[in-house]
Amino acid sequence: MDDPNDLTPWYYTAMLTGRGGDAGEDRAFAVGVLKWLMSNDADDLSAQTSRSDNARVRDWMKQRPAGAMYCFELDAIHEDLDWILSEMSTACESPTDRLDLMRNAVVYHVHNYHYRVHAYREKVAQLINAVLYLGLAEKREVNAERVRDKIRCHANPEYRAIHDLLCDLLNNPQVRAVIERRTLLTHRALVEYRSGKGKWRIITAERRAQEYFAADGISHEMELWSNLEAFCRHELATMRKVVAHLEGFRHDLTKLLRQLALTPSPYQQKRSCAALWGVFTTRVLKRLSNFSVQRAPRQRR
Repeated sequence: MDDPNDLTPWYYTAMLTGRGGDAGEDRAFAVGVLKWLMSNDADDLSAQTSRSDNARVRDWMKQRPAGAMYCFELDAIHEDLDWILSEMSTACESPTDRLDLMRNAVVYHVHNYHYRVHAYREKVAQLINAVLYLGLAEKREVNAERVRDKIRCHANPEYRAIHDLLCDLLNNPQVRAVIERRTLLTHRALVEYRSGKGKWRIITAERRAQEYFAADGISHEMELWSNLEAFCRHELATMRKVVAHLEGFRHDLTKLLRQLALTPSPYQQKRSCAALWGVFTTRVLKRLSNFSVQRAPRQRR
């Protein structure tokens, strides 16, 4: 994957739809200029070609309006994750005498992070289903695994690279761990959270109330505070790795979708030719049928 540090904000939206704020057009063009500057391409930079390519991609996406909406939603999740990392870092690094508040902040940000990574995975599936016309019902049938299987069985070989990229996301050990923990958190089945070599008890509002009114609540809280800073540092480092992986995935998926939009597909050409041949054959047969009726010999009375 390319260096995710080279990415611009609202990357899906700018590169595929030209939106993402008032500067969407300029952002998409600037990315093209940056790639040319960093490449070894000896050809002169053509602003006209770059803007023409962006326009073709947008025309392609206009035929897929649901895909454009998912581009924006995915970029919004990227922005949320960046905010969570910033707030988590502040909670971990700022000195405080209120460890109970620090604990609450860490739990809040860790939970939000898990839910947003899960949402990102499912929104990616919705985007791919929409732009590739996979035919899965948007609200009932779309999930990451079904989209992966649908692409794998698709007749268009150009979808193979997208299939492999999606598999890399689904099989990433750190992403999978997030998804598994999120499922347990949702069903309130996770009572002990392992982070590195340490353990962390999941804190719910109900448990906090029980601790407050329990006679030995203070001793329980002291136990929960143990190794809080070590837990925070470990989780923050892991979260940064996952977010960086998602940023690299965003860049690679956008690149593959733009290639599909800009490259005439032999698969699509075959389908178009087959459709045109079907229309042609139908018209010819209809004409011949009319001709046969007109030239039929009259019956004698």
